[in-house]
Amino acid sequence: MKRFVEVEQFLRSRGVRLTSQRQLVLRRAVAYLHFTAEELVKNVRAFDASIARGTVYRTLALLHRAGVVEKHDFRYGPPNYEVTLAKAHHDHLMCVQCGEIIEFQEPRVETIQEQVVKRYGYQLLSHTHKL
Repeated sequence: MKRFVEVEQFLRSRGVRLTSQRQLVLRRAVAYLHFTAEELVKNVRAFDASIARGTVYRTLALLHRAGVVEKHDFRYGPPNYEVTLAKAHHDHLMCVQCGEIIEFQEPRVETIQEQVVKRYGYQLLSHTHKL
């Protein structure tokens, strides 16, 4: 509940209008760690079957543009999303067989990335590692 309130306040402070349908989509998104758009549709419709698929997709796109939701393309299956607002930086491991996603934080990985970027004169915008 606390996380929902934080995200809701963030959106309202930026002038985003939160209809009751958008609020439900947001509540269900906050309840997940990671989710696909279709998983979110099914979850939202379990609470209110009258909400259209398009409403969920448009709300998800709005949350993404607002910087509340991050989209991850793990290359296996559909994109996954997560509510990342006010969440510490972390990385993911994904099992390509079962689809399980594990979040982790490893300062050594971050340090090595920074060293490699500096060595080659690049600026780190994002990163992906395949193991």
